[in-house]
Amino acid sequence: MSDRIQPNHRHADTVILLHGLGGTDWNLRYLGSRLERSGLRVEYYRYPSRKGQLEDAARGLVDQVERAGGDRVHLVGHSLGGIVIAKMLEADPSPNVGRLALIGCPIGGSAAVEALLKTRFGRSLIGPVAGEGIVEGRPRVPAGRETLVVAGTLPLGVGLLIGLPRPHDGWIRVSETHVDGARVILSRAWHFGMLFSRRVADSLVAFFNGGL
Repeated sequence: MSDRIQPNHRHADTVILLHGLGGTDWNLRYLGSRLERSGLRVEYYRYPSRKGQLEDAARGLVDQVERAGGDRVHLVGHSLGGIVIAKMLEADPSPNVGRLALIGCPIGGSAAVEALLKTRFGRSLIGPVAGEGIVEGRPRVPAGRETLVVAGTLPLGVGLLIGLPRPHDGWIRVSETHVDGARVILSRAWHFGMLFSRRVADSLVAFFNGGL
């Protein structure tokens, strides 16, 4: 794909991006800038990813979706951010939520997270939100939602230390990102590297502009 993204100002759609565990909206600025250049309106949802409850994070997202306005509100979740999206849609399937993009999202659980939660250090690192959403509750993406799954295949990170079966992105196995009926893109990037991938950014632009 070309590096030049032509703005499409006919869009009234908004895209809300959610960071993952321990992340901030700054992790998502590259993807957000590419989406803005295509004519989409971009917002970032901030939530405490290491404390509180998953339900609280999901409820806050409902409020931001309602405030966003526009014809449709698309959602992008990196890792735990995708779990928050799924939890929100389980509780409040808002009719103005459009397409979903889940990047490195352990919607099917995470062997790496489960291994870490068996240690005191891991429990302090992961926190209750991820523990509930990835291991205990595992919210599902409701059927019929147009969804793009982006999974990484560059095995850098804790996955190497615990012998996580490949392919994985260092944290999440490709098989753990599976969503029934979703479009799938495999990125030769590690878990956080996908947020700075031109190919991933261009794929999101195409997906939210009605292509892909």
